Amino acid sequence: MRRKERAIEDLKEIKKLVADCQVVRVAVNDAEYPYIVPVNFGYEWQGEDLSLYIHGARQGKKVSLIQQNNKVAVEMDTDHELISGGSRPDKYSYGYRSLIGYGEAVVLTDLEEKRQALQVLLDHTVKETNLDSMPDRMVAGTAIIKIKLLTYTAKQNKPMV
Repeated sequence: MRRKERAIEDLKEIKKLVADCQVVRVAVNDAEYPYIVPVNFGYEWQGEDLSLYIHGARQGKKVSLIQQNNKVAVEMDTDHELISGGSRPDKYSYGYRSLIGYGEAVVLTDLEEKRQALQVLLDHTVKETNLDSMPDRMVAGTAIIKIKLLTYTAKQNKPMV
């Protein structure tokens, strides 16, 4: 990270950043260019280890590319704010908090593991929904991708108070 003073190193602050984000952008390898897609997500922490869960159709470009090469990059950001430079254009900036990570993705196949992952996703996005009444065929018909981040960094640019 070039701007070390912007690094977020406190795990509590990194966890808050992830909790505050609603969209993660997932980049996967494609033939000529990377393929990137914004998706809603759920997450689980085990100590400092972060896993993300995303869902979608069982067939499609994202799933197909992950099955060919499971190496992915992710990006999420929040707290966007223009930082005014007043009459000094060179002093303008932009406030944010962001996380960039690299990891490996796997398409889950076990029905119970998929159900648990969907619940994690709903806990983050919807908050008050329970999957107990969701039929197994609907869970089975949904692709759930688990992304285990192997490394990540977080940074911020805050307006000066």
